[in-house]
Amino acid sequence: MSWKAVAEKDFRDAIRSRLLIVLTALFALFAAGAAYVVTEISPPQQAAFTGELTTVLLIAGLVSATAIFIPIVSIAVAYRSLAGERDSGSLKLLLSLPNSRSDVILGKFLGRAGVVSVALFVGFAVGIVVTAALADAFSPLEYIVFVGISMLFAFVFIAITVGISAFTSSTSRAAYGAFGLFVVFQFLWTTLAQGIAYAVNGFTFEGIEEGDAVFNLFQFITILDPTAAYQQGTLWVIRQLDESGELQEATADLPFYLQDWFGFVVMAFWIIVPLAIGYLRFESSDL
Repeated sequence: MSWKAVAEKDFRDAIRSRLLIVLTALFALFAAGAAYVVTEISPPQQAAFTGELTTVLLIAGLVSATAIFIPIVSIAVAYRSLAGERDSGSLKLLLSLPNSRSDVILGKFLGRAGVVSVALFVGFAVGIVVTAALADAFSPLEYIVFVGISMLFAFVFIAITVGISAFTSSTSRAAYGAFGLFVVFQFLWTTLAQGIAYAVNGFTFEGIEEGDAVFNLFQFITILDPTAAYQQGTLWVIRQLDESGELQEATADLPFYLQDWFGFVVMAFWIIVPLAIGYLRFESSDL
């Protein structure tokens, strides 16, 4: 066997357990429901001024909801990836086959990523019908790009969760660790960034101005949050596709590490590093 075989087995297990069907239904309901809310109940503020809800504005309204929903689903899918195998004793059997520990880590990541990718793609394909019906000016390309970036964001939290699952010895610890980190990213990261800026500035917020070193430090720490990186990366790509100028570029004069496109570098970091740390821990641990 190899990482490819591990990934294929993981994907087949998800099909047999009907996990893939459940996830696909969840993504379809989410995509359709979120599109309805953004178009009919709470449209973006820009749409009130223009009188037209385009795909660009729809995505701008959807990205905050997907930034919460996708990590929760990704964590739920991946937290048992290695810790569950260890709890059940099947991990020893998996490693008794010609698999290295790196094969297992990579295969588990790719297997869970494949499950979420298929579910997300099919689910959002259903959502595209609702979106096309409700948006005033619909662009399939912009919507497909949004789905692709959202898939990359799912990979981030799958990688983080697989890394934690490899690092811990039980499913409960893996779940607590992954969901705890999600809470930090979602609700506490900005406060952490403010605290660091406050300390660096001499334990005061006085004198901090937009564009100075401390303010740039705060902005940089903020974008290190994968959720913020996803939101900024999405808006950057949509701006490149937007010909109407609805979403204005406001970061042209900022350092490269504060540009919205840098969000993709941050997401790549959060895919590679957690898997590497999880592997190093997994490689040295006794089963």
